[in-house]
Amino acid sequence: MGNSSATGLRTTLQGALRYRGREGQWSYLLNRVSGLGTLLFLTLHILDTATVYFSPSLYEHAIALYRSTPFMLGEIALVAAVLFHGLNGYKIIYFDLDPRRWTARNEARAFWWVCGLSFVLWVPAAYFMGRALYVNNICRCPAPAEAGFSIPGWAEAGIVIALLVSLIAVLRNAARTAPSGGGIPNFETGMWLFMRGSGVLLVPLVWIHVLINDVLVGVHAIDLDYVALRWATWGWLAYDVALLGFAFAHGLNGLRGVLVDYVHSPSARRALGYLILGAWLIWTAVGAVAIIGGVGSP
Repeated sequence: MGNSSATGLRTTLQGALRYRGREGQWSYLLNRVSGLGTLLFLTLHILDTATVYFSPSLYEHAIALYRSTPFMLGEIALVAAVLFHGLNGYKIIYFDLDPRRWTARNEARAFWWVCGLSFVLWVPAAYFMGRALYVNNICRCPAPAEAGFSIPGWAEAGIVIALLVSLIAVLRNAARTAPSGGGIPNFETGMWLFMRGSGVLLVPLVWIHVLINDVLVGVHAIDLDYVALRWATWGWLAYDVALLGFAFAHGLNGLRGVLVDYVHSPSARRALGYLILGAWLIWTAVGAVAIIGGVGSP
């Protein structure tokens, strides 16, 4: 399986360089790269956040790593990836609701709209994050006093409830255009619907999370006290648990979709599916225990 997978990957990369699919191909490749990059960061982020409960002293070392210049530059790039992947996901959902929209002309026009809107949304975030990088890591000058930022606990819970209602509406419409012709008769159709439904939830969930933690608060202001205050409200608990469950499942199923392009044996595909399912269960359980348990004893 290893040799065939490596050969398939080489063939795909060579084909990507030779094929002139223009906007449709660029959108496909950027969606995969941005999604896999976001999944990698999320996997690490769940681990470092879990130390809040399992080993609070280790969390201080983890957050110090995030304050380093390479990591802060990486997070600025991560915001661009999250914005593009989310907006491109919305484009895919919109097109899938009426397959007649999938034309080369519409694809090209939508690609540039997604790139343009992603850039417009990214520039303010990059400015504030770059400013924090300059003040704390390059200039090392005292930052101006700023008012603390907080959102009432009921607001986060309200956001989650509103998104769940929207999810139900989208799934009802998406089921009519599912690959099977409607309903959820098999696993693959169910995953097709899940990716679109979870995408509807994740764009606001992830964007709000990034906006608050990386832009408005900033990594230099995040510590155990901040995490304890955040998880002291039931609204934040509901918000973070929803984000954890949907985001990691969405990312791992996307990874499965990428890997099956290079794994052709039915038995190997089943084994891969079970492996990813096990990773999701274990990693999600670790993150959920930490969120619900709160800051542990030193």
